[in-house]
Amino acid sequence: MDWLNFLKDVIATQQFLQVFVGGCTMMLIGWMVTRARGDREHLPPPAPASIADVPPPFLHGPREAIDLMRELRDLARRQTEDTGRIAECVRIIREETKRQTELLGLIEREQAIENRAHHDRDRP
Repeated sequence: MDWLNFLKDVIATQQFLQVFVGGCTMMLIGWMVTRARGDREHLPPPAPASIADVPPPFLHGPREAIDLMRELRDLARRQTEDTGRIAECVRIIREETKRQTELLGLIEREQAIENRAHHDRDRP
């Protein structure tokens, strides 16, 4: 009974619980670190000239960074223009599709009339 009261007191002050959770967390972190090191050893080497090999633009200096920002601005401008062209093409395709659908509807109606007239002629 004394042991149970002791556990209740320790848990009530939460010191034991904090030490236990902290210890479990440290063991989990240690396991994850050793696991990551083991996984890294099994990876193939990075491909040459990959993104990892390119240094950040700000290591070159402000002029190169400004040039890169201008290139990005130009790319964004071209992308906006291309998006506008694509939207115009989609609008044209939509209108043409609507026109063709109406034309097919007229053809179907005319064929239905022809079929009825032909069917009526064949009846005595």
